[in-house]
Amino acid sequence: MSSTKKTFTADFVRKGMAITLTIGLITMGGLLFSSTTAATWRSLKMIQPKNIFLMFGVVILSWLVEGLRVKTIASLLDEKIGFFEILRINLASIFSGNITPLYSGSVPTQVYLLHQHGISIGKASAIVTIRLSFTSLLVAVGGPVLLFLFKGKLLDEIGLSGLAGIVNYLLLLALDFAALLLLLLFRPRKGESLVKKVFSFKIIRQILGSKADRFCRKILAEGEEFRACLGTLFMEKTIPVLFVFVLTFCSWLSTLLIAPVVMMAFGVNVQDKIIRILLLECVLHFLLSFVPIPGGSGAAEIGFFSIFAIYLPKHLQAISVTFWRLLSYHLNTLVGGVCFLRLFTTKQGKQ
Repeated sequence: MSSTKKTFTADFVRKGMAITLTIGLITMGGLLFSSTTAATWRSLKMIQPKNIFLMFGVVILSWLVEGLRVKTIASLLDEKIGFFEILRINLASIFSGNITPLYSGSVPTQVYLLHQHGISIGKASAIVTIRLSFTSLLVAVGGPVLLFLFKGKLLDEIGLSGLAGIVNYLLLLALDFAALLLLLLFRPRKGESLVKKVFSFKIIRQILGSKADRFCRKILAEGEEFRACLGTLFMEKTIPVLFVFVLTFCSWLSTLLIAPVVMMAFGVNVQDKIIRILLLECVLHFLLSFVPIPGGSGAAEIGFFSIFAIYLPKHLQAISVTFWRLLSYHLNTLVGGVCFLRLFTTKQGKQ
């Protein structure tokens, strides 16, 4: 775990923050410049205090639900850790994920900080693995299925019909991965046979070279480890495991609700369109998962601008995207950064 401390140096954190904020601010600035009018500022002044509390409340709700999810997983593994400590660790992990490409900094940070709070590295890794696996099941299976069912209409609505060919390719890969994941979990022998067959393809061996066999063994080993762990837990603690699945869904739902809540804060009636907005968000989050820029900066703002443009008048579109991005990303990064620095500096001070 010492590699985690070496990776997240002050210089690394500054560079990640600088790249993310620069791209995000330039994009939001361009959007604001293109569509802000006097009517925008009048609408901004008309936002009621209760709507401001509601917007912040949804963000805080997402923190609490995710905290409860991680605490429940820890309890499943007979580990006790305070809810407030889990909240701080989660937020610190969000920060490190937000400033690294493809959210890669989140996992080592969470494992390291859980270990620093008295949980063994093995148990800490198991907690994070189970958390990510439940999320992966929801996203990897639910996301592609929703996109497959509603792809045509949703891409047309957000103005990405021109990317249908690329989306079809990504969707095919995602559906294949989802099927493989389910096979490994519920039909392990067939799943293992299919994984070995995939890694025997000539094109795969040309791409991976001598590492192909190692990757194959790693995928099979991790799949077996998770399946065995989840199988044991499910047999012994069925209700808590199902509760984790419910919390995983609620965690995503609370995050997705930020966008419609921002729209409602500006007085736009979207109550009868919330399901469709959530589906559009699922599509965008699926596409953003392939963007290597920290936090998906730039692509996220433009993507969500296309959603807000469907339901809001022009003078509210850019300001709504700005509010959404500030709440869903920059607030998480700011609060997470404070938690990150306090947790790491406190530990270094003790040492």
